[in-house]
Amino acid sequence: MLGGSPTEADGIDAPSRGGNPLRMIGIGVLSCLLFAAGLLVTEAPGEIATDVDLKPFFLVYLLVAVCRFGFPTLSAGLGAAVGEGILDVFEGYELDDPIGFIGYVVGFTVFGWYLHRVAGDPSDRRAQVVAAVLGAFAQAFAEGLAFLAIDADAGVVAAAVSVGGNTVTHGVVLGAVPLVLLYPTVAGYVGTEANDRTTAD
Repeated sequence: MLGGSPTEADGIDAPSRGGNPLRMIGIGVLSCLLFAAGLLVTEAPGEIATDVDLKPFFLVYLLVAVCRFGFPTLSAGLGAAVGEGILDVFEGYELDDPIGFIGYVVGFTVFGWYLHRVAGDPSDRRAQVVAAVLGAFAQAFAEGLAFLAIDADAGVVAAAVSVGGNTVTHGVVLGAVPLVLLYPTVAGYVGTEANDRTTAD
């Protein structure tokens, strides 16, 4: 293998960085379907507080944990954002939705970055919790800014409640807790792409 090639220890394997088109599309579609289906269930009760709801972040978190960091993470984030966007079209599109779209991509990317690049061990429970909370906070922060900028009646306190509340509901309740509990069921698939890595002489 060439000296400059990424290794499994780097947290980014060759197929992930190279972005096999079919694999990327598959990950994006799966993320879209999983997240959209989960949203139909978790958002059924409505908002817990103003702009605070329940979103099944753990479904995308599990996918990102399995796929490793790189283009698969970006594809999973985009897929989740598209899934949310499709439901928004049917439920009623809002002016802050584009910012929320970006927030999903950034949030899930932050999750994958911390879990695979900073912690370097997707099986570590503490890393899973920290990554889940960071990812949810990044997404909630984007939505909080949009909430503050677009809603003329919204105040800083309301925006802070939105960010804090969604960080807890998305990052802990439907993020870290189910991620830690369900990760062992998918742990056997982690590193699959690394096993498919091509070598260059």
